[in-house]
Amino acid sequence: MSALGLSHPHVAASVGRRRLQIGVAASLSFTALAALIFDSFFGSLSALLFLVSGCLLLAIRPAASLQAILRFWYLLILPGFCLLSILWSQFPGLSFRYGLQFTITVVIAIAIATRISPTTFIRFLFSIYGIGIVGSILFGRIRDDIGAWIGIFGSKNAFAAVICAFTLASIAMLFDRTAPRLMRFAALAGIAAAGPLLISAQSTGAILFILPAAGLALAILLSRRLTHWQKLFLGGLVACLGLAGVILVLQYSDYLLQNLLDASGKDVTLTGRTELWHFAAQFIREHPWLGLGYRAFWVQGYPPAELLWAVFGINARAGFNFHNTYVNNAVEIGMIGVGLQILLLYGALARAYLWAFKAPAPETAFFASFLTYVVCSSFIEVAVFFQFSITSIIVICAFIYTVRAGAPVRKPESIPGGTMLGVSSRSR
Repeated sequence: MSALGLSHPHVAASVGRRRLQIGVAASLSFTALAALIFDSFFGSLSALLFLVSGCLLLAIRPAASLQAILRFWYLLILPGFCLLSILWSQFPGLSFRYGLQFTITVVIAIAIATRISPTTFIRFLFSIYGIGIVGSILFGRIRDDIGAWIGIFGSKNAFAAVICAFTLASIAMLFDRTAPRLMRFAALAGIAAAGPLLISAQSTGAILFILPAAGLALAILLSRRLTHWQKLFLGGLVACLGLAGVILVLQYSDYLLQNLLDASGKDVTLTGRTELWHFAAQFIREHPWLGLGYRAFWVQGYPPAELLWAVFGINARAGFNFHNTYVNNAVEIGMIGVGLQILLLYGALARAYLWAFKAPAPETAFFASFLTYVVCSSFIEVAVFFQFSITSIIVICAFIYTVRAGAPVRKPESIPGGTMLGVSSRSR
């Protein structure tokens, strides 16, 4: 004990408390993340568990929590704007309720990202998603109407999103030499199972979007052996090839789309998405800048929402949207709100790319690839930002980790013989 400088009882007691705080923070972060990932399984209890664990995480170190919130205050501009929409919302009570929940979600995300390292964060995601995958294999179910496998989750799209996130986390774990050997073997098995699972989920979008995301993750990890100039050259080459690919897709878009629709069994409306977007365009034209109010469209009793529920056969009259992040949010919070969301999402993406270029590692590969997947899926799904959303949590945490990775290096808060709080030394 004296060799570590802990012979004095007050020092030993301080270190013990610090270790306890780290353990409690990690446990609460794990619980909060698990509650959101399994929200379709636990129902309303998942939100309650998330709030309880998140608030306890804030409370165990209130001064540090306040300092983190003040440091990343700009992440609260978007939820603040959602709350402000009560001034023009057609359902101000609902906008206030959901806006407040979204604000709390962002605050808890800030606490998580400033209490655990990105490596620990990804290992938590890998473990939780892995539990969901195993549970789906053992106890999953199939949709009777189309035969798609939805596992233990609420829909095939939700199940596909879990598979994609688990795949990207598995790639990171497989290349993480500091991870336990058993975890790396599990990651290899997860990667092998991803393809058959996605095919069983019958999510064409997820299959298309996971390919470039996984390819990006592998490229980042393999670039660790390259010099700075070699990475610049290959990055420029990939960018040129990507631009050429976009030009070809635009040039032959009709032909490619028709073949894709034929192969996937989709109709020309992308399972009704284009019809939804045309309907939404009317409301965007009428309320272009501020929208109808945060979460103020899909409300029972509101005639346009009731009409769309009836047309698309949504008997539950809930859990439906415009299947496009930008369109759906433009209806609710207008172009100003969409602009704020784009700044946050694409800002995180750009920072993650820069971080991965400067320090290619499993954690940087995961965040860059996951954000790529989210951006791709945002054009056919409402990917972010709303309350109790694990995807929103990951995006916000990714933004914070990229900011902290680029901050000036200072003496880390650590425990002699223990682990460092916040960003690990490898990710700096």
